[in-house]
Amino acid sequence: MFINAAMAFASILSFVYVALSKLKVKSATAKVFILALATFVITGFDAFQEIFYWYVGACVYGFPMSLGVFAMTLLLLANCRGTAHTPELDASTSEGKVAAASKTKLLYILSAILGFCAVGASLAITGTVCWIVLSIVVFYAIKDKKLDRKNISVFLACFGGALINAAAPGNFIRLGIENSSSFGLAEGIKATWGYFIYAIRWLFLNKNYSCVFLALIITGFVVFGRDRIEATAKDKRPHGAADAPEEGKRFTRAYAILSVMLLFTPFVTVFPVLMGYSVGWMPNRCFYILIVVMDIALGNLALAVGALLSEKLKENAKKPVLIGLAAMLILLFIATPFNIREYIFLKMDKQLVMGEFQENYNNTKDMLDGFADMEGEDVEVDVPTHPEEIRNFYCFYLTEDPTSDFNKDIAKAYGLKSIVNTRKED
Repeated sequence: MFINAAMAFASILSFVYVALSKLKVKSATAKVFILALATFVITGFDAFQEIFYWYVGACVYGFPMSLGVFAMTLLLLANCRGTAHTPELDASTSEGKVAAASKTKLLYILSAILGFCAVGASLAITGTVCWIVLSIVVFYAIKDKKLDRKNISVFLACFGGALINAAAPGNFIRLGIENSSSFGLAEGIKATWGYFIYAIRWLFLNKNYSCVFLALIITGFVVFGRDRIEATAKDKRPHGAADAPEEGKRFTRAYAILSVMLLFTPFVTVFPVLMGYSVGWMPNRCFYILIVVMDIALGNLALAVGALLSEKLKENAKKPVLIGLAAMLILLFIATPFNIREYIFLKMDKQLVMGEFQENYNNTKDMLDGFADMEGEDVEVDVPTHPEEIRNFYCFYLTEDPTSDFNKDIAKAYGLKSIVNTRKED
């Protein structure tokens, strides 16, 4: 589970870091601040217990999502010509060119393999990875004025894996078990839109993502504004000006289209789940995928808005606007009902200090160890009746019905004749 958590944060942070480098964010302070905000959204708003504390959730959702994000990061690196340079071999020499080409080819191959593996998991991950990879392919096609076959190969690897996943018989069997009726296309789109609105409200109203969003706007305003000043001081033409080089215009156009495509990512994440299972909600493990992609899409939008403000405002208006944005951020931080005491990582720290998790671990371990002396017996235990009984955690549980398939499977796994939960749900 530690490896799952480490991969989750490493994949997200590496993707954001590489993306910032592609946007030519040079300030180390700005990069660290943006990475901290990206991490805060994942750790401060929800424990995502079905991802970090449930083995099934980690295997089917956590690991594959991390592989998918790593695949997207490698695809960005493969398209970053500067990463292929080696200090030992100048890229202008034949040896340097071979080394650079080999490194780039390896990045493409790894990206395709990881992407193919990632989309074989949850439908939420399948749609997400394919769409973001497609967005990156479109970005470079517009920026470079050509459709790179290697980029297309990575997308086809992901799309091929997605088709295999979509055709898997298990999807249809589960649909028949959980819900006899199925969504039509119109119902699926309506449910997807409704759940997207729910997620937006959850972020901006139930949590304090408005503070994060505004902080990123200010960051984009300051960082990209400073870059433009430095470019002007060096007598360079900044991107976006009327007389900007054609390459700069293509980059701006490609980035604008990429940003729009990223905003559609939450819909692509939600739609396969709701449509595939004909339900109007997403479990915590799927909600994690949604929040990760919204963190990326909305964070990128905020930086773009800040950069646009910096570009369009006159020089004498920038300081008052910046002061106004900073004042608004302070007011939002003070007024939000989701204050510091509500941050999940602080709540979990308190639970650790109080020994709540440790007590659950010791009790569960003692119980499971005791099963070794009860093989073939009818066993009664007093355990939670649902996995969320402990806040911000996913604990061992049994249903109240000893004849349920779940209880029977637990008994079979530990060699018991039967197992009964004596605790009654409140």
